[in-house]
Amino acid sequence: MAGQQQAGKARRLVLTLEKGLTGCAKEATAYGQCVTANIETIGKHACQTQFQAFKACAQQTLKRKW
Repeated sequence: MAGQQQAGKARRLVLTLEKGLTGCAKEATAYGQCVTANIETIGKHACQTQFQAFKACAQQTLKRKW
């Protein structure tokens, strides 16, 4: 019974994240392209602008802050 509850909770989380990612495809793509373009020299805050845009979109879409 507990295993089924955990599976249901995990499934709801994935569906919620999918909703956020689908609504922020443009921002997610820009962030992914930045990371890919800088993969050899990537470091902390390398794609900060793109990440912040993606994060803001996801928070707005999901109505949740992280």
